[in-house]
Amino acid sequence: MKKILFVVLTSLIYAQTVTKKDVDKLLKTIDSSLKSEKFWEKIIKNDNVKYGYFRNKRYILFCNKKKKTLQVFKYNHGKLKTLAVFKNIIVGKLGDKRKEGDLKTPIGVYYLIKKFTPSNTFYGPLAFVTSYPNLFDKVQNKDGYGIWIHGKPLDGERGDTSKGCIVLNNNDILTLDNLINYKKTTLEITQSPLIAKKKDIAKILALVYRWKEAWRKCDIDKYLSFYDKKNFRRSNGMDFKQFSNYKKLVFANKKGQNIKIYFKNIKVVPYQNIKNLPIYQVSFHEDYISPTYQFHGYKEIYLQKEKNGFKIIIEK
Repeated sequence: MKKILFVVLTSLIYAQTVTKKDVDKLLKTIDSSLKSEKFWEKIIKNDNVKYGYFRNKRYILFCNKKKKTLQVFKYNHGKLKTLAVFKNIIVGKLGDKRKEGDLKTPIGVYYLIKKFTPSNTFYGPLAFVTSYPNLFDKVQNKDGYGIWIHGKPLDGERGDTSKGCIVLNNNDILTLDNLINYKKTTLEITQSPLIAKKKDIAKILALVYRWKEAWRKCDIDKYLSFYDKKNFRRSNGMDFKQFSNYKKLVFANKKGQNIKIYFKNIKVVPYQNIKNLPIYQVSFHEDYISPTYQFHGYKEIYLQKEKNGFKIIIEK
């Protein structure tokens, strides 16, 4: 998208006809394109999005609990490259993690939030801390903590079971560290893989930009139409009725204001879940700018495919 904008603007500049009106018109045209499913279908036509769509370079760890494998990929400009496949890994019990002590490795989509050398040699030479429990887990009232990817004991053998972590051979955990940038890594854990469909990705990207437009214009009816009235939950515990009442007040106060909203570094990932429902996690950096309020930070929503299209079921 940036490349397209750059090419068009450059053409205008060389033609020596660029004016503020030209730029505004161009931006409106691009904004209109972003809300079109056909536009996104063309953009990702040759991309490999089976594990998700990422605006920037990303590393993907795909853990299959049944097969006991951890695949490592690099995603860059729509190309998916296999970097490694670690076999015979150790994971927790089958099924999704629900509570502390159930000895299950969670099913879902996570990030690696920390890398460190464990003080306890039982965890091997290196460990990565995952983001479990994430927003989806918390809304589902799951608990527990301390889900890592780590090595095996440095001073002895261990069994072939895990309390919920993903355990690699020590050489493999060190190899993994050399292959990835953990700060730019997405971890997908499954036992029945949910693979993304290009049409779904295109629909979701277009929907996100239409949702943004309704938000920017304070069009409350249009805005609320993107949400699942029955199943929606917000990170603060609001259901749809509470959320809609809150948003009606906010939009009424902001009506007529010059509001600008920008999304950067969008990620659309098939959300691995025990029921294999068509759910996607969408995350991005949001810049919200109005005369009375500004927000610059991380935004996360979950969408589920229903009979009448995708609807937002969870929002941070």
